Amino acid sequence: MAVATGSAPARAEPPHPGTTAPSLLARLLLGGALALAIALSLIALAVDRGFRGAAESALKERLESVVFLILSTIDLDEQGRPMVADSLAEPRLDQPGSGLHAGAMTPFGEWSSPSLVGVTEPPRARLIERGEELFRGPAVDGTWYVYAIGLGWEQSDGEIVDLTIWAAEDPGRFQGTVAGFRGDLWRWMMLAALLVIVAQLFILLLLLRPLRSVAQEVAEIEAGRRDALQHAYPRELQPLTANLNALLATERDNAAHYRRALADLAHALKTPLAVMRTRLDDRSTVDLGDLSVAVDDMDLLLRRQLERAARSTRRTLNRPIEVLPVVQRLGDSLARLYADRDLQVEVAGDRTVTARVDPRDLMELCGNLMDNAAKYGNGKLRVSVRPGRQGNRQPGVEILVEDDGPGIRPERFGTLLARGVRDDERREGQGLGLAIAQELVDAYAGSLELLSSDLGGAAILVILPPR
Repeated sequence: MAVATGSAPARAEPPHPGTTAPSLLARLLLGGALALAIALSLIALAVDRGFRGAAESALKERLESVVFLILSTIDLDEQGRPMVADSLAEPRLDQPGSGLHAGAMTPFGEWSSPSLVGVTEPPRARLIERGEELFRGPAVDGTWYVYAIGLGWEQSDGEIVDLTIWAAEDPGRFQGTVAGFRGDLWRWMMLAALLVIVAQLFILLLLLRPLRSVAQEVAEIEAGRRDALQHAYPRELQPLTANLNALLATERDNAAHYRRALADLAHALKTPLAVMRTRLDDRSTVDLGDLSVAVDDMDLLLRRQLERAARSTRRTLNRPIEVLPVVQRLGDSLARLYADRDLQVEVAGDRTVTARVDPRDLMELCGNLMDNAAKYGNGKLRVSVRPGRQGNRQPGVEILVEDDGPGIRPERFGTLLARGVRDDERREGQGLGLAIAQELVDAYAGSLELLSSDLGGAAILVILPPR
């Protein structure tokens, strides 16, 4: 049977930073927009280069088809001069200024398409070697894209005449096609960027909603309408919100401790002050020695209350300390203290178990429980230290203190946690051990449970929660 007591501290929230730095939303949007601009620019550049290469390949194929069209209709006369039919299958070759031109040349003469009439800067065609193929753009050939092939033409007398057939096109058509594609490409890229930024903004607003919720709860805490953070937050924010809640709870606990200490101090100083006032009112019987004693008493009271207030102050983010060495030191001290009763102390557990508590609190918690077990037991004391419930960052801690005494009735356990209540009035004591232990585990959101021990006595389990 287990009787559990203790309550978790209230959850807290971070104070407002009050800085003028850009918001997370603005930073994320700016960073995302910059990354998006770089990515889309690289994509657009790659697509543009790919389209330009494909357009040049298509242009080369068009010029190549024109060359083979000329080849299908060409002939050489007896002097080796090229002759082509007056009417060609490609109308643009017959249309002056159409931008598409063709020609053929041999060492003995040349032919050019009617479309070259009126062209002031015709393509720079030349004879090329047999079997050679040539394709060049405006960067090499001025203002034209030119494709040419070199052939060998056999005459009726068996002579082989070098023949070059070429076709050329004004780059305006090619550049217009590329410019139109680039315009469409950048328009679509801008539209895509806009859509992505809007989607990114929507996603960021959803992702940052927990932070806005935290800020809203902080404002409510500042306004006094809330004591702690209470909403369920994502796993990534839980360490922050849990620690902030613990900080607020610790601050409230410390304030309460200081208020109690001041109240106790004010109550303790009433009597010495009343005595001093009475003696000062009767100036004829003023005794400086008595006044000095009264001042010393007040000074002693002040120091005691301030020390008590300092001891009651808690820290939230304590460094982890090993539990087993603390318990072992306490066991050795109790064995020497109760040597006349031949106290047998058994301490066991995992040395790697650590707890994020104040060392003084751990010493006082374990000391009170172990001292009660030694005092009310019949000579056997056993303490076990083990990991508790698993947490996100650090597991909890469980400390089991057992004795072979008469034990504690479950219905009495809750009563014994009150100050000044003792189960055995025949033994000396002030009834503060369990009460102090309960206050300490409450400060760390833990609990005390009463279990049955195989030693025959009481078994008190200290549960400190995980982080």
